[in-house]
Order: sequence, then structure tokens, then C-alpha cells
Amino acid sequence: MLKISNTEKNIYKSFDFPEKTAYLTTKKEQRTKKASLIGSALGAGLGLGLSIALARKNEPVKDIFIKNDIKKTAKNLLKYTKLDYEGFKGYIYMILQAAGASFGSLIAGSWQDKNKESRIEKIKEAVFVMNNVAIPTACAKTVEYLLSKDSIINKSELLKKISNNKLLKNIAVVSGLMVGLLGSLNISNYINTKIIEPDDKRKKTINPTDFLVHVDDIVPILASSKDSILHGLPLDRCMPLIYFILGSEVGEKNYYTYE
Repeated sequence: MLKISNTEKNIYKSFDFPEKTAYLTTKKEQRTKKASLIGSALGAGLGLGLSIALARKNEPVKDIFIKNDIKKTAKNLLKYTKLDYEGFKGYIYMILQAAGASFGSLIAGSWQDKNKESRIEKIKEAVFVMNNVAIPTACAKTVEYLLSKDSIINKSELLKKISNNKLLKNIAVVSGLMVGLLGSLNISNYINTKIIEPDDKRKKTINPTDFLVHVDDIVPILASSKDSILHGLPLDRCMPLIYFILGSEVGEKNYYTYE
């Protein structure tokens, strides 16, 4: 980021140097970025809240709040935000929360940051977040289902051996997740560089925060025994926070680079 001393700022009040324009532009960009950060966080929170409310459509929000009883209200709120991520319905809940947080952040962040290039960057990030939630999780859940007793296909001898060995089963599901991550990355890069902005050939890479969304898949899978210290941990309670973090990153994306 451009740094200018107070002495230089005073000089710029008297003389119209090109650096003055650079200083003013940088300050404007900083204000825009701060407003975008706040807007994206608020948008992600609102979108996430609406998605949870949609998942809990049969349980009115008004029933959460108990007059003059903060403790019971907090308990009801925790219960309200706890969703079941098992099976196909759980998968839909995950997609719903990611979409709510991402698009809420995209709309609010774009409203604060009207730069066309910045908005394109936000859209690219929204594409990546949604693919990163949908594709790897679908792959992991598919492998898990194929190795389960309820699988509709006739198991081969190899599948039977894997499904009966907890360690091999866990490795297979994690492998499915990793394949899905690579697939989502390639699909996102294709959409972003071929459809959304063909002139920009920069490609997205996987960073540690991209694995956050799969914490509820990865950790239980790695816990190969019910006696493991990881077994029974309420990891699903972290999911709304994780979706909020990932979603808010959408609206924060900016054309300008800051150090």
C-alpha cells in the first residue's frame, strides 16, 4: 500500500502533483474495501440466517425467543441452528447454507464496491465456493453410500473387503473427497476463465481455508474407531460458522491488491 508522510500531504494541498491523485485514489480504495468488508459480513450473516430458517421452515423463528429468559433463548437458538447433515437431506442443507452465505455476501459486497472488476472477482469466488461445497462433498458421500449396507448395487468382493475394513473405508471416502476437490477446482477455473472473464487467465488454487467446509466430513472419517478421542465431538456445530467465513470471503474479493 502507498505510504505518504504528513509533510508530503501538506505539500499536496498547495501543489497538484500526480502523487496527490495516487494518494487520494488509494484512500478511496481503502474506504471502499472497508465498506465492502462490513457489507460482505452482514450479507453473509443475513443470507446464512435465511437459509437456516428455510431449512427449519416448520419451526417459526419467533418460538426461539423467550421473554426475560436469555439462557433459554440461547439454548433454543443453538438447537435451531443445529442441522442434521446425514444423507441427501443433509447434503441439501450444506448447499443451502453455502448458497445463502455466498450470495448474501456477493450482493452486499457488490453494493458497497461498485467497481466492475471487483464485482467480477466476487462472482468468481462465489462460483468457487459453491463448487467447493457441492462437488467434493457429493463425491465423498457417494463413496460412503456405495460402501454402506444400504447400497443398491451388488458389492464386488473388493467393495466388500473395503466396506468391512474401517480403515480402508475411511481411506476410500477421503480419496473421494480429494478427487472432488481437484474436480471442483478445475471446473471453477474453467467457468471463470472461459465463461465469466475469458481475458483473465489467472487460475484459482486451493488454500487451507478451502478445506474448512469439509471438516465435518474429514475428521469423522479419519476417526477410524468409535473409541477414538475424535468420536462424538459436535463438529457439526461448527458448520454455520464455517459457511459464514467462506461466504464472507466472496464479498471481500477486490480488484485492488493491498499489502
